[in-house]
Amino acid sequence: MNYNNVRITIFLLLFPLMSSLGNPEDFQVILRTDTDEEIILYENSYALVIGAGKYENGWTKLTYAVKDAKNVANALKRRGFIVKTMYNPTSEELKAIGKTITKAGGSNDRFLFYFAGHGETIIEQDSLKQGYIVPIDAPKLEKDRDGFTMKAISMRSIADIAVDSPVKHSLFIFDCCFSGSIISTDWADVGMNRETIVNPTRQFITVGSKDEEVPDRSIFNYCLLHALDGDADLNGDGYMTASELSIYLRDNVMKRSHGINNPQYGRINNSGNNPGNFVFLLEPLEPVLIKENNNNTKKRRPVKESPAYRYDINYNPVLPDFNFTYIPGGSFQMGSPPSEEGRDDDESPQFEVTVKQFNMQTTELTQFQWKQIMGYNPSCFKGDNLPVEQVSWNDIQAFLRRLNRIDPGKHYRLPSEAEWEYACRAGSNTRFPWGDDNEYAALDLFSWTIVGYTGQTYPVGQKLPNAWGLYDMHGNVYEWCEDWYHRSYAGAPVDGSAWLSPVGSQRIYRGGGSVIQEWGYNARRCRSAYRSRGRPTIRYDDLGFRLVREVE
Repeated sequence: MNYNNVRITIFLLLFPLMSSLGNPEDFQVILRTDTDEEIILYENSYALVIGAGKYENGWTKLTYAVKDAKNVANALKRRGFIVKTMYNPTSEELKAIGKTITKAGGSNDRFLFYFAGHGETIIEQDSLKQGYIVPIDAPKLEKDRDGFTMKAISMRSIADIAVDSPVKHSLFIFDCCFSGSIISTDWADVGMNRETIVNPTRQFITVGSKDEEVPDRSIFNYCLLHALDGDADLNGDGYMTASELSIYLRDNVMKRSHGINNPQYGRINNSGNNPGNFVFLLEPLEPVLIKENNNNTKKRRPVKESPAYRYDINYNPVLPDFNFTYIPGGSFQMGSPPSEEGRDDDESPQFEVTVKQFNMQTTELTQFQWKQIMGYNPSCFKGDNLPVEQVSWNDIQAFLRRLNRIDPGKHYRLPSEAEWEYACRAGSNTRFPWGDDNEYAALDLFSWTIVGYTGQTYPVGQKLPNAWGLYDMHGNVYEWCEDWYHRSYAGAPVDGSAWLSPVGSQRIYRGGGSVIQEWGYNARRCRSAYRSRGRPTIRYDDLGFRLVREVE
């Protein structure tokens, strides 16, 4: 059974009152595999969302905590959760959550707990750290330690509640900082398999650890809301595991907080709770317009709203007429030397890579070829022979699944970053395959990136090819690769394979674009070694791809 190519559907069912958490319509989440086997992932989905801001006894009041909690509650409702909210709880009210949690749901349900407020850490007599969430009426720790421990809720208590809960999967998210020995840190694999679905789990995510200052206007909450809207599907399979969510939050919160906050992820120190993974369904229930959140380092024109298409699973795809170029195996120096004009730091250190032979699509994938497989055209600049753009890395995974299903045995895929640069260089070791060309005198022969062009995409295959017969490797649209982005090549694979571990939250794309009308900006990025990256959900009007397939 193949869980990587799972198609996920939602069946809306009315169900009777089952817990104190509420009584709206429930979303029963069913996974349907490629063999049409149906697996019930969750019968019911429950959430308890808490925001604490009106603190007393010397604590700083938090202006945004309740608002953040309300936003999370609304996002979870959109995802089919039955949500109970609690705002500005006292110690007595907060301690009552144990009974609520342990009564919520059954063995085939899931439960999510979210808390926004103050957190605190105590070093206990055994030198172990104990984290606490703080109700609004708790005294400050440094003024009344005994009073604090009586009113605050320890992570040990929450862990006990989590273990006693009857649900299959539970996830506890804390928008506050503390440390604790109850949780074992674990940056797990993002994938989903039978073990993920069947086994129970108790997972925890916090905004940071002890002594990290958390801003009232939460960066963590901002990133969490984007994740719940579909931005954290890192492997493009249509759903988000808690592991994917944790990696997304770690990378994006650290980036936006400039390293001040370092989200922590883990599971209860109990092997019986470890195998599973909390799963969110991310497929939109209907086509929606998504305004892209541009946190890429690349300069962009003002971002337009782009359609997030839900393609028709009943569409009958047609196999396109592809042209592929044979790329011989060999070795090359990947990256750029310190002396290269216009280089970036993430292009080093240079290292030798040995690549096996493969076939690469002669041009970028066209809009007509995309339409033949997917049945729609997402591109901004329309034209059958123009490169397809405004396709995310995740969109391409759906394209590849369909293509490989109708043309089995060819193993169509994205190129690894090493394969892409090797094919782009075509045996050269200079800035461009035709030489260093520091003045860009010859770039116009191979690329649309030149002063005077109109800031759009152009028909594929119109400029000169490189020495191996590949067109548009410089300019027209940037091209997605398979790899996760890493800040340097230290530890990169030397066999030409994609760099897939450790998992990140951004994917690589290469090649330079022609859309932005700024000569020096675009031209420098057409160098063979230039690297760029973006979240796997982004869609830009200068970003497309080309295919690779195995040599028969």
